Amino acid sequence: MEDEHNSPDMMTADEEDPLLGTQLGSFRLVRRLGRGGMGTVYLGEHVSIGSRMAVKVLHEHLAAYPELVQRFHAEARAVNLIGHENIVSIFDLNSAPPRPYLIMEYLEGVPLSSMVGTPVKAEVWIPILSQACEALHAAHLRGIVHRDLKPDNIFLVQRAKGAPPFVKVLDFGIAKLIDGAGPQTQAGIIVGTPEYMSPEQSRSLRLDGRADVYSLGVIAYQMATGRLPFMEEGTAAQLVAHQTIPPPPPRSIYAGVSIPVDAVILRSLAKSLTDRYENALALKAALEAALAEELRGPPPEPPPAPPPPVASPVRETPSRRRARPVELPARVVLRPGAQPERLVCSDIARGGLFLRTQGELPPLFSRVQVTLELGRGALTANCEVVRLVTPEQALLWGMAPGFGVQFVDASADFKAAIDQLLKGGTGNTPQVAVAEPSKDVEAEVLLEGFRTNLQKDHYSLLSLPQDANLETIRTRVRVALGELEGLKGRPLSSSQRALLESVLTRVRDAGETLTNVTRRAMYDALLGNFRGVESCLSAGLTVTQLEALRKDFLVRRPNAAGTARVHILTGNAYEKNGQLARAVEAYERGLAVDPLDLALLQRYRALRRALSSRPSP
Repeated sequence: MEDEHNSPDMMTADEEDPLLGTQLGSFRLVRRLGRGGMGTVYLGEHVSIGSRMAVKVLHEHLAAYPELVQRFHAEARAVNLIGHENIVSIFDLNSAPPRPYLIMEYLEGVPLSSMVGTPVKAEVWIPILSQACEALHAAHLRGIVHRDLKPDNIFLVQRAKGAPPFVKVLDFGIAKLIDGAGPQTQAGIIVGTPEYMSPEQSRSLRLDGRADVYSLGVIAYQMATGRLPFMEEGTAAQLVAHQTIPPPPPRSIYAGVSIPVDAVILRSLAKSLTDRYENALALKAALEAALAEELRGPPPEPPPAPPPPVASPVRETPSRRRARPVELPARVVLRPGAQPERLVCSDIARGGLFLRTQGELPPLFSRVQVTLELGRGALTANCEVVRLVTPEQALLWGMAPGFGVQFVDASADFKAAIDQLLKGGTGNTPQVAVAEPSKDVEAEVLLEGFRTNLQKDHYSLLSLPQDANLETIRTRVRVALGELEGLKGRPLSSSQRALLESVLTRVRDAGETLTNVTRRAMYDALLGNFRGVESCLSAGLTVTQLEALRKDFLVRRPNAAGTARVHILTGNAYEKNGQLARAVEAYERGLAVDPLDLALLQRYRALRRALSSRPSP
């Protein structure tokens, strides 16, 4: 049995790949498993313990686009936040240049594409797609649309000899990296696979989970008949067919398709969203009902060729990693120095939770502090925002607006409470108390220097000016981490140890952000720190990168350009009247609102040079 994550026709000779034999993190890349539009998947072996994982590496030509790398990072975390057993697990990620990569579970089995080409019995393919429907519904509830469903991305795992196949949906969220209004046009990427693409997706319209329902309908058609609904050649012809041409009924292609199954497939392929199944679970229920009706009636004609020997899968006990709906009050500090806001936690998983809010959403990748209010008292964890669901998306997806977070700094007590909640408990059973050591005086002196700035911005935390150069930041982070790591071996009190972990997390995060010019530029923009953006330009941030970052920034701050425009016009008026100092001040106010405006940055710097070259009165 083949052990590939992608179909064999997507692979080329291993010797042509320069990454083979190299090491990423702790894994050596020993064999290429497949190649897709966003990245290449390799078999990776741990250099020390020999364990095997799949390593997905973002294509080199895409790694130059900050938005793609950032969303690669965010979607990878969102996959684990879903926590569904039928979605391939992601265990680690590295979004740093030059080649971002993911560490995923290595699957042994075959893709569903190994079964295409001849009609497959409904009792084989319907249970397979039913599992895929469950995975997709879990994702849709959390605002994630796959966008690139096809047989290559539905993988059949043989968990034991003679056991039925278990479905894993691959590349989940990777296609979601690209948005119709994002930088994909610059990168030259087409979203999705034309043969499986919904009409609304090919028209770059707003999408919801029904786009994936359509793609599942195409796969169902292909399983039932042995061919695609449209046989047109070329991308444009395929897209036009999906948009305008009704598919021929499956029964007209292969008479062995039953009337109930035929009806379900055609409804899932409806051009209009309102005529399609409203969600993946509705499609699953319709497929299973059609199968039951077919099995009660006369058997269909046998297929012209026997399908591969794959038995229908059985439902397994839900994984303990599956998210559990809850209703828990929480206090959330959305930004450093802000007052806690009272929100409701509506879903929890082992790695994170979802928080409902009608207010402003925090920035993606930002750190927030979440305090769960349990009967035994309050438990707090530092988290990172990995998913945003706007009110518009929530309306489309039938869920509450809010944001998903992943735990990055949670105490053992907090984790124990999450485990209890996932098992149906209340989370109120405390950990067994241990003897509390006294505070370490020397450690307290060092930690106190960070304590007052812990909830402030990265520059304040590191006691750096906001226009610090790259080398100064690196030196400060290196010194701070050295001092803090040195405290780990000392006999700290529990409160000191918790503070130390919080400070270490914040300092590492600050270092990762401020020593990467693209991440720092976006961070500075959200902070209103145009002088930091200037430092990024001096450190090598390119114009192309700056322009891509500004597009993302204006999505988050849609009023920024208009507000800055008022200050720009004011500065222009002062400049025409020869009041250069006032013009500089006006431009600075504009840059504080829209720090990534390259034209304004250039005008401001030129005017500042002109002002400094003026003779003193």
